[in-house]
Amino acid sequence: MDLQRSLQAVPPKPVLTVLALGLVLAASAGDPPAFYPDDPICCAPSPKPVTNIDTRSTPALYDFIYNSFDPRKNPILPARGVNTLGEVIDSQWFTNRHGRSRLSLAELRTGPGDQRPPRPPFTVIGAKLEGITPGFRLKDANGDLYFVKPDPLSAPEMATAADVIGARFFYALGYNTPENYLLFLAPEEARLATNGQVTGANGKPRPMTPKDVQKVLWKVPKTADGKYRLIASRSVPGKTIGPFRYEGARSDDPNDLIPHEDRRDLRALYVFCAWLNHTDAKAGNSMDSIVEENGVPFVRHFLIDFGAILGSDSDMPKNARFGHGYIVPDPHQALRDMISFGLNPKAWETARSPRIRGVGHFESASFDPDNWTPNFPNPAFSRRLPDDGYWAAKQVLAFNDADIRAIVETGKYSDPRAVDYITRTLSERREKIGRVFLAKVLALDNFRVESGRLSFDDLAVQHGYQSPRSYEIAWGAVDPATGASTPLAGASGPHLPSANPSTGYISALITSASQPGKTVKVVLRLHSSAPPQVVGIQRTW
Repeated sequence: MDLQRSLQAVPPKPVLTVLALGLVLAASAGDPPAFYPDDPICCAPSPKPVTNIDTRSTPALYDFIYNSFDPRKNPILPARGVNTLGEVIDSQWFTNRHGRSRLSLAELRTGPGDQRPPRPPFTVIGAKLEGITPGFRLKDANGDLYFVKPDPLSAPEMATAADVIGARFFYALGYNTPENYLLFLAPEEARLATNGQVTGANGKPRPMTPKDVQKVLWKVPKTADGKYRLIASRSVPGKTIGPFRYEGARSDDPNDLIPHEDRRDLRALYVFCAWLNHTDAKAGNSMDSIVEENGVPFVRHFLIDFGAILGSDSDMPKNARFGHGYIVPDPHQALRDMISFGLNPKAWETARSPRIRGVGHFESASFDPDNWTPNFPNPAFSRRLPDDGYWAAKQVLAFNDADIRAIVETGKYSDPRAVDYITRTLSERREKIGRVFLAKVLALDNFRVESGRLSFDDLAVQHGYQSPRSYEIAWGAVDPATGASTPLAGASGPHLPSANPSTGYISALITSASQPGKTVKVVLRLHSSAPPQVVGIQRTW
């Protein structure tokens, strides 16, 4: 598949950009066809090499204010970065993993990697003394760079466990994440680099001193054997160039063709963050890096910093309100709350979490998957459509209780009740996600042709959210250039039509009286010497 082929699902680029990409388009080409001979594709084309790409930053305050108060309301378009089946394709952003081909429990525990854990002795080369969570930059005996942070003194194990668990969940879901390790550091295993630096109160770097190290360590809880429990996040591979934003696209990256707010893998991230209670999902917790494969440099996009998932808010247990409203509340809701004088408490105000070491505030009773919120609005999250949520829910439902427990155990909680509680809570939140998002569409999937019949699974029925139901199927002939269907007279029911149209494509329009107005259109390509192939799925709601 070439780059021209991949553009059928992305907005048109300026002519100069198209030419720069080496595309030769006929003047009369018009719109691309609805179906190509190689549909459905699974992967983005090989990346084009990047040159002269800038390092960028997104200041946290700017990101917060811009997204909290930006008045623009752009029209919401169907998601991009998907194939004709509506599945997210593998790319520099996302690689289908557990949702496409189940990972073993060992692979879930490994996540992005645990074969090269940080090895002493360690050299501290820098420190972050200010801000919510202080920490170090250190190199281990292998020369690998790690960003190291502690738990808050008031909540041992909470943030470090969350960071390790988060990296593994988001990796299994399909995102690029750093290798996160729990590091149990003995004081004698670390030394100060002679050229170590910290940023002073004036914002300028200065030489680091042993007192700077102690300023961080005195706030770090110790284990029973006197070691410091820390999260060590290995630097992502390649040359980092700053965070990505959840809207727009980089003009200096020839592979960044889809506005980020229209990417299904970023819209669906809303559902994954809701499941894991990742309220701090923002540009600042992402990182772009230039990597090289097969001699081609390109940008890979990472999610980083998961210390504010589950019941942790990095520096303290999560406020019970977080996940239920933005930091800057809707003014109309704030007024209603004032008028009520608190006489009608919300569900989250009365929900309780157990007092178990490392858990923080995390529960499922008040969890509302469709109305969960990060700390402030996210452009990609705000533009999600029902089919985005449906696709995401399928990925969440791929994790059974054993899968969840395997990942939660990597947090190495000292109290076994923490693993039991977090596993159970994530399982309960998973079921709420499935029940809510599978109901927004006609949840039919896994289409195939068996003995001349169109077969499929009803995921809502399969998971127990919906009673068994009946379906009506109407067949049509499909024009592969436009995707339009023309009804085939007398063709209905699950059996494929006996007469094949000259177009070589047929469609099945499926409805159910249980969900009026919701349809699934399945497109099949006919072959003379092979069974019909499902090449397209379109949903309405």
